[in-house]
Amino acid sequence: MKSRLVFSLLAAFLAFAGMTPAHAKEKQSFEQWLEHYRAWDRLEKEYAHEPSADTPGAVLKRAQVYLNLNSPDKALELIEMTPAFPGQAEADRLWLGGQAHRGLGDLTKAVLWYTQAAKFMPDEEVLSRFKAEPDLEPIWHDVWLKMYWSWLANHTLSRDSQKEALDLIMTVGLKVWPNEFWNGVHALLSNKTLAANSTTDVAVPATVLVPQNDTMLIAQAMAAVSLEKFDEATAHIAKLSNEMVRQFWTSTLYFLNSGNTPTNVDAFLEGNYLKAHAFWSGNILAPYSKSRTDWFLGNPDSAAWTKFRNNILNMPAVEAEKAIDNELGSMLISEQTAALLRNFKLALSLANGNTQAAATTWNSTDKTSLPICLRLAGMLTFKEHLNKVLPETPSEAFTLYPVLAALSGAAGMDVHPDTEAPFWTAAPQDQLQVLSTVSYPLDRLLLLAYWQQRFADSPSVELAKRGAYLFDDTSFGIRSLIYLADDAVKAKQLQLGAFYLNRIDETTLPPELRMAWLDIKTRLELDAGSQGKALETYQDMVKTDEPIPVMTRLRMALLYQQRREYEAAQKELLAMWDARATMTTALQAETLFWLGEGEQAMRNPDKALDYYLKLAWQYPQENIWALTAMYRASLIYEKRGKYETAKRLLGTVVRNAARKEQRVAAQARIDAIDKKMGEEKSEGESTLIYPF
Repeated sequence: MKSRLVFSLLAAFLAFAGMTPAHAKEKQSFEQWLEHYRAWDRLEKEYAHEPSADTPGAVLKRAQVYLNLNSPDKALELIEMTPAFPGQAEADRLWLGGQAHRGLGDLTKAVLWYTQAAKFMPDEEVLSRFKAEPDLEPIWHDVWLKMYWSWLANHTLSRDSQKEALDLIMTVGLKVWPNEFWNGVHALLSNKTLAANSTTDVAVPATVLVPQNDTMLIAQAMAAVSLEKFDEATAHIAKLSNEMVRQFWTSTLYFLNSGNTPTNVDAFLEGNYLKAHAFWSGNILAPYSKSRTDWFLGNPDSAAWTKFRNNILNMPAVEAEKAIDNELGSMLISEQTAALLRNFKLALSLANGNTQAAATTWNSTDKTSLPICLRLAGMLTFKEHLNKVLPETPSEAFTLYPVLAALSGAAGMDVHPDTEAPFWTAAPQDQLQVLSTVSYPLDRLLLLAYWQQRFADSPSVELAKRGAYLFDDTSFGIRSLIYLADDAVKAKQLQLGAFYLNRIDETTLPPELRMAWLDIKTRLELDAGSQGKALETYQDMVKTDEPIPVMTRLRMALLYQQRREYEAAQKELLAMWDARATMTTALQAETLFWLGEGEQAMRNPDKALDYYLKLAWQYPQENIWALTAMYRASLIYEKRGKYETAKRLLGTVVRNAARKEQRVAAQARIDAIDKKMGEEKSEGESTLIYPF
């Protein structure tokens, strides 16, 4: 009877624990046990030493363990070293490869691997797997769009294979997420007219804001800029008939001359010119902020070239052309010099409006090596297709394509009238969503405008991730990366924060963004324990002369105090105090406290006392700082023999301190002072002592 009762109790306990007596006898394998406790590093070693370590199942298990360890690079190395598996195992191998690429931050390769994996899956599995993968739907959308924009800029032999990849990704998109976007772009890319226009010259549509005469003025201005004749270019732009168009091109000249974006871009928004506003607010020209030498003819840093150019430019047009022809007739010049002279002749002809003379040179020159300003001038003058002036290098072509496409549209020549809205489309902001997602889902500038609007209204990590990927070559993309880096560092995800920071070329940033980048880097280095590096980065912040974030300044001040560099710390704290109007009262109180601590450390008790007492009087509501300051002040008074003052300060601490430790410490000091004072005098009695 007793044994049956014991068995019943044991069975009840095992059932409560989720085990039956039969299961209780089953022992987990070591691998299962390690997996249960997520000891992934040891589990991978177990798999690697199994006799069947090279079988598909074992390789896939090891790759999965590396992903669980957040080591996608090792998982990818293992997967790529493994030959293709038969059947379903190959789908799993490719799928894990996609996850590894995604873990490394390469969304394009991730989508390509996922697409290949889909070939080995039945439709039901495609639907279930793709929908179960976190956030894959927006990734699929964004990767396809970015690849489409890259395909537009591609004029190499890989163009057809890139189109094939686009079609495969679209097929999966239509199958898994048959929404408005995929149905819309499928219809657009199936249009025969679009297919024809993608490889041949584009007809110039009628643009109300930019008549043909204005287009030619813009072409002349760009040719003049290629020779760095900004005054002449400005004179051409001043003749444009529409104020908004005139302002846009004036801003373009300002950027090409200084590298800075214009500050008055809201005028475009007020006029409902969404694409013009997006061009400047997103800074499509951001890749050229650091250097604009690619836009000008010759080497601006070459004294010999500058002297020769200026001599030619000071001649009358006919004499200048003859001088260049004489140089071209020389047998001693190199082919490189001859090409530069031909480009010079082309720039002069276009700047002077001599299209007949320019046409001959244009048709005989290598258009892909011209200065960017001259390529644009030639496109506008001779209605040349954009792809014929793009660089041979795909990466350079991809960078330049959106710039020339937008500037062409701004000059009255829209290069994709079938799929994109005219550059000078006027529409209120509340129509942005429909315009960018329904009417023109392939229009990069409209989508950029919509993303900026969404992010301004409600910034989030999800939006920033998509913005940083889709528009990585714009200031909006850079701001998105900075947002992500800041969020990661605040969450103490230091490796992730460093990943985002390292994707930004700090040297190309404008002052305010460079300050934000340096601020995040400083905080990251502090949190990582790299105090020396943090101090170096902070000095770079100071050199920018931009306002330093107050919390970063406070952290650096405390670091200086920790390193016993008290004067440096006081300098930072005093700078904070000077800007106290922008700070919360809690931060004001804390600043005074650390100023007092610094003076105390430098053996200036009088100055320290001033800070402590001012804090206690001015910020009594900031309990922790006020009471701690009173405690510190009481110690100074006690040391000076001012026992009554010390006791009064300590009495306030005992009454108001929220923490028991603080109350106990203050009471202990009161007791010690009482022993020093001897018999306590009655309330109000003078403490003055007459020595005689």
